[in-house]
Amino acid sequence: MNKRYWVRISMVFLCILLLAGGMSASALAKQPVIGVVVKTMIGDPFQVNIANFAKARGEALGAKVETYGASGHAAIEEQVSIVESLIAKKVNAIVLVATDSKGLAPAVNKSTKAGIPVILADSGVEGAEYVTIIQTDNIKGSALAAKYASILLNGKGNVAQIEGQPGHETARLRVEGFHGEIAKHPGLKLVSSITGNWSTPGAVDATEATLEAHPDVNLIFASSDMMGVGVAEVLRRKGREDVLLVTFDGITEGTDLILQGKSCGDVAQNAKVMGERSVEIAMEIINGKKKPADYPKFIDSGTLLLHPWNVGWFRENFLGLTK
Repeated sequence: MNKRYWVRISMVFLCILLLAGGMSASALAKQPVIGVVVKTMIGDPFQVNIANFAKARGEALGAKVETYGASGHAAIEEQVSIVESLIAKKVNAIVLVATDSKGLAPAVNKSTKAGIPVILADSGVEGAEYVTIIQTDNIKGSALAAKYASILLNGKGNVAQIEGQPGHETARLRVEGFHGEIAKHPGLKLVSSITGNWSTPGAVDATEATLEAHPDVNLIFASSDMMGVGVAEVLRRKGREDVLLVTFDGITEGTDLILQGKSCGDVAQNAKVMGERSVEIAMEIINGKKKPADYPKFIDSGTLLLHPWNVGWFRENFLGLTK
């Protein structure tokens, strides 16, 4: 074989290597990027669950999933900045759990205008252009808590609610649902409804204030499991075993309260559906299989009332806990 032959062979191999490298780089460049922005991943296991389920499902579908959270539920401007940074990075889609029902509207509309579809989860945004929201029917879920309260109290007693963060759509809807259903039961009296700011310390303060103003309260409904932890702690310290507790979320901490006999029930949301379905929709749009207009504006992720008889099954099948 002459020298010209080997030069030609070498050039062929070089072309193959360059093409292979080009295809690899091209494939990498085409990997879609989805930004998942939850309220906060500090002290809020439910938000962490949404982010983790979204990341796992998105990566299984071939996307690069970047997860973000603000420093707290009241850090609205911080969350706005996160969304705007994702727009600047030109990600392919954004999944957003909004900290505020109005404050995130400009950022959502900016993303949509830039051609980056926004899928909302858990909390809505008023006046915004988005694909859809995958969310618990919070009115229905909190009404379920009120019906359960009526059963627990045999239709007669004083009840109180520890509300979420003011300005949050989720907090507002859980108040609306609980108050509305309590009003349908003449024997029940809503004696107090104050904010616990979605936090355990906030719920401790709210519960202490509730018990001081209304020592005759019979049942407290905490609008989240982490606030329920705070309620349970105050009831324990004050020796108020006569006051019943019902919570909302279906995370480990809320189900622990049931197993420990500190809570009678927990209205469980489905973080798995919220996280997974949101990135599935994002990928369907990114891959051109569907258009934003093909989706309904609201997708109910479902609720389930947990109690001592089914909480073990729920923990095993939805939370991956065997104890």
